[in-house]
Amino acid sequence: MPRLIKILFLLFLFYACDHLPSVEQDRVIARAGSHYLYKTQLEELLLPQLSKEDSTLLVQSFINNWAKKQLLYDQAVINLEDETQNKLSELVAEYELDLWARSYKESVVKSMIDTVVSPAAMQDYYKQYKNSFALKDAIIQMRYIILPKDNIDLSLIQEHFQLNDVPDKQFLDSLNYQFNRYEIKDSVWFTKRDFLMNFPVVAPKEFNNYLKKSQFFLFEDAIEVYLLHVSDYRLASENAPFSMVKNTIRKIVFNRSKLEYIKEFDQEILQDAIQTNKFEIYP
Repeated sequence: MPRLIKILFLLFLFYACDHLPSVEQDRVIARAGSHYLYKTQLEELLLPQLSKEDSTLLVQSFINNWAKKQLLYDQAVINLEDETQNKLSELVAEYELDLWARSYKESVVKSMIDTVVSPAAMQDYYKQYKNSFALKDAIIQMRYIILPKDNIDLSLIQEHFQLNDVPDKQFLDSLNYQFNRYEIKDSVWFTKRDFLMNFPVVAPKEFNNYLKKSQFFLFEDAIEVYLLHVSDYRLASENAPFSMVKNTIRKIVFNRSKLEYIKEFDQEILQDAIQTNKFEIYP
């Protein structure tokens, strides 16, 4: 029997050592009053890409901030009036409830609401509220290529750029390593600011000269040649095209669905609690 007890005792020690946190893992790093900071609380700060010096500075800064918060809390508990402390406790409790409720709702929304907004829903929203997307400045739909002035294939590139059929686009794409900048899709919209950034040779007051549909332009400066084809444009105060604002509309439509679902969810929570006697209002 004593031998069996000894064996059981050894097994217990083995199990305990295997399952209890190691001394190294839970090592105390700092103390501020009666509060202790442990090594495990610092592990997320120790990023492998940081140098030893940067890691040391980061950890020291974290420890100092942690200590200040703990010490200030202790001083507040001692020196603040009871009425103030009671109000703070109420605010903390209210914030805790809000935090738990918000996190739970977000979890339910993610599992229940389809994050994919249908194109039809976005189009319907755009048609209903398109006046909300009035432009503050003119925009231009274009494709362009900017390449060195001494490019030996310039004439060939210009020819394919103007034709713009599928084989032409494939040809241009195969030569894109020769271009300084380019956009060969003619469905992309650019603001005036984007246009001037891509074509610094154009003065801001000359921007309106390029607001012409189905027009090709070629101009150059000392080192570059600019090939530009304008497909379409919109003037300031006109409605932005759907393709330019569809990502914004997608977010709006999704958020509206989300808010509507949360509103219904809140009502269902109350109704279910009333039916199951979890919620009562006493006269």
